[in-house]
Amino acid sequence: MSTDPRTPARRRARVTVAALALPAVLSAALAGAPALADTAPPADTASPADTAPPADTASPAAGETAAEETASPAQVIADALAESPVYVDSSYEGAYSAEARERVVTVLEQHDLDLYVIVVPLVEGDEWSGEGEALASAVHDRMGGGERHFLVYDRRGDLEGHDLGSAPDDWSQPAFYGALAASYKTMDGQKTLPTLVEAAVEAALSDDPEAAYETAQQAYYDRTGQPPSGALMPARWWNPWVIGALVLALLAGIGVPLYRRLGRSRPGGLLRRRPAAPIAQHAAFDNADRAQLESLVERGERDLIELGERLSEDAGVAPQNLSRALDARDAAARVHDRMAREGATLADAVGVLVLLDLAEDALAGLRTPRRPCYANPLHGNDTRQTQWREFGGLRTIRVPLCPECARAVRDRLRPTVLPAEHEGRSVPYYEVPAEHSVWAATGYGTLTDDLVERVLSGGHRAAR
Repeated sequence: MSTDPRTPARRRARVTVAALALPAVLSAALAGAPALADTAPPADTASPADTAPPADTASPAAGETAAEETASPAQVIADALAESPVYVDSSYEGAYSAEARERVVTVLEQHDLDLYVIVVPLVEGDEWSGEGEALASAVHDRMGGGERHFLVYDRRGDLEGHDLGSAPDDWSQPAFYGALAASYKTMDGQKTLPTLVEAAVEAALSDDPEAAYETAQQAYYDRTGQPPSGALMPARWWNPWVIGALVLALLAGIGVPLYRRLGRSRPGGLLRRRPAAPIAQHAAFDNADRAQLESLVERGERDLIELGERLSEDAGVAPQNLSRALDARDAAARVHDRMAREGATLADAVGVLVLLDLAEDALAGLRTPRRPCYANPLHGNDTRQTQWREFGGLRTIRVPLCPECARAVRDRLRPTVLPAEHEGRSVPYYEVPAEHSVWAATGYGTLTDDLVERVLSGGHRAAR
């Protein structure tokens, strides 16, 4: 099943806690040491030439020392998992004894499934933003990709299951269902780190992990007589708890409006209408977003006026450059006018600034215009072409990224992307369908060279 079979030595490996503990690596990173940069990407994964580290010309011993000093936290874990399928940070040694880990290793070594257990302290603001999925994805990449399955101890004291590199039609998801099964098996007060891991591994390695999850769930219901508070709903819709919940929801949907209507139909009815008190939710964030948008729109308007004055006065510009600058400035003005008529959006406000940059580049005579950061053009034009691979997958794109976003991508973290509104929800701007956004279709000019032409031909008027 695995694309990277374990050797006999890998099978006989025993649990060891890496000498270089994760907190030490994090401390080194915060202190300024280059702990986030991998010394070399896995052999079978794509790596951008412009971000590859220079070849080490030192002696082998010196090279090994340098590699140890610059290994990222994800690389430390990946190296440890190459020796043992269970990685436990030193901070959890007291909660997870060596004997308990040994039992899990013995079980894992008797099966062919590439299943790994990672127990590290995940916190907000760490290398993976406290997300088990980001951690699993980063380690998966540094282990060479392929089909691998990870059980990651999360911040809530439960396990997350992440099945990476599986075929698109493979829905077995042993780690995912193993983690769910363990949550039900240990939900009645018997949860400890060792029992949680052992229950998850047992379910994941079973012949049918999904059935193991459903059995554990039903056993919990049988013991308690009710579903647990806040638990995940059963996987199959015909579960009696789901049916009961649907019936209650239906009765509530029919009965409550009818009850209110009867109450309002006569004076002194059972329910009297009261004016609803508005509740301000997320007001601080909404106000900040609105202020940022207004600032960007005003900045675009000022720059439009200033650039227009310079274009009308500058007679020393080559005709072809002047023509390109006028076209880009005209495109920016059209988007700005549209916002004045229909309302401003963040995506359009940023588009105006990008088009004005293209006008400036043309005015300066640049044969190749500067490229903004693909993830977020507000990060500026100081970018380099970088290979960006999707989380948990194999597809890659090569796009210009600012240094901060490029570093995040190399470390398998999510960069700070520019959001856009689509169908009532906020998504990364590049996830809006191309037919609805000229910015997504062109990556603000980073994917194609015809952004100005598309806007002038009406592409910016696509449905929002």
